[in-house]
Amino acid sequence: MALTDRQKVAHLLRRFGFGASLPEMEEYVPLGPDGALSRLLDFSASKDIGFVPQWAFKKDEEAEPGGYRFRLHWILQMAVTKTPLKEKLALFWHDHFAVNEEDVEHGIAMMDYLETIRKNPGGKFKDILTSMMTNVALMRQLNVEMISRATPNENFARELLELYTLGEGNYTEKDIKEIARALTGHSHYDAFWRMGQENTERMNHIIKHDTPGVFAIYADSVHIPGPKSVLGQTVESSADVVAMLSKHPQTARYICGKLWEWFAYSNPEPETVEKLAKKFLAHDGSIVETLRSMAKMDEFWSEKCVRNLVKNPVDYVVGIVRAQNSRERILREFPKENTKSTPIPEDIMGSTSAIMYYLSECGMNLFFPQTVAGWDWGKGWISTNTLIQRKRFTGVHTYYRVENDGKEQWLPDLPMQYVTSEIKKRNPQSIEAIVAAFCTIYDCPLSIEQNAVLVKHFEKMGGVAVLEAGHFAWACTLALQLLGSAPEFHMC
Repeated sequence: MALTDRQKVAHLLRRFGFGASLPEMEEYVPLGPDGALSRLLDFSASKDIGFVPQWAFKKDEEAEPGGYRFRLHWILQMAVTKTPLKEKLALFWHDHFAVNEEDVEHGIAMMDYLETIRKNPGGKFKDILTSMMTNVALMRQLNVEMISRATPNENFARELLELYTLGEGNYTEKDIKEIARALTGHSHYDAFWRMGQENTERMNHIIKHDTPGVFAIYADSVHIPGPKSVLGQTVESSADVVAMLSKHPQTARYICGKLWEWFAYSNPEPETVEKLAKKFLAHDGSIVETLRSMAKMDEFWSEKCVRNLVKNPVDYVVGIVRAQNSRERILREFPKENTKSTPIPEDIMGSTSAIMYYLSECGMNLFFPQTVAGWDWGKGWISTNTLIQRKRFTGVHTYYRVENDGKEQWLPDLPMQYVTSEIKKRNPQSIEAIVAAFCTIYDCPLSIEQNAVLVKHFEKMGGVAVLEAGHFAWACTLALQLLGSAPEFHMC
């Protein structure tokens, strides 16, 4: 498939980011495809806006350390980050190491889980697996209290093999039993509820002393010593198990197959997965290097791949937020002098909560995956109900309310001002040109039939004269809802 350099950069931003917004295109296109890829894969410039713990704090309220608060921090990063691949990879690991807050029943454990999956999502799989194996939220998800020699946990061992490394059917019951024995000695401790009488006191204790509210512990005295035979190899401890599984060829195939379906297309050919798996092993399980190799493969640039992957809800919702260049407006009320206990302003809570609400309505309620195996991907994202919810979402902070002479009026806020100004600066001389500019902003080439729908819409809204009309922003908002009916807008 012959693509221009600009089209290649846009494809990279859609797959390794949350869409090809115009501001990002302006930054990435001059770098060329190779430079754009290198920049996307480089997380060294990543810097969070604010701190995870502070989302427990609101002005004049007792601290609320619920997981639903902490995921809003993640939503903010997705919406404004300069390193989108880091967040998209963290989302992949959230699906892969799926935990549900209803099962975990501990907001601080969810906070720790979030920080764990976001810490180094592009690192070596061995390190990622090691950090997750001792993550309290994951342990609680799998009903792990204390794995002692008296109570080896075969369920934990089974999920390690089936969900996180080898995939179903690539191990025996004997392997499960032996791994369960090797994992003995692990447990976790809940310190948070012992740190004070109220949540504010407890949160401040965590912050002041820089101490975790929950943490994993290991007791060698209840570990079953001695060699265990797993997959024809000898291991003794959990570290041995992780090391062995991390470099196993079947793990490479399983992880690379999932990475391919997440970043490229569904149902990849076995030879494509095998090719990527060899790169995974050659780079010692480095996820960043595996993705670099993926982007160098012809299949990644094929007609089967380009604009043929169904957007997941985050791609769709966050993609719209970023396409509208909403960063400045979202961050406008963020505290300039900020600490880990600075209350989050209501304005910020509101915008991130709105994004989270629509993610949930569209089928991806973060921290609440469908099953322990995560969400259904691809066509699983699309249903009659989720399509209706997608069409409803038109951004955050798009309008603000004013009152003149007792009459309420809604005026375009910065994101919609951006959309209308981008169209106007192209000086369109026809309705077709207005539609073309509109579709460029939202990175969506349309079929002749779908294009005609938008042309007819802008005709009804006043034709070319709508550019200078007071309702131009509203015309664009309604056009975005129509765009949500176009199949092309749900593909990336």
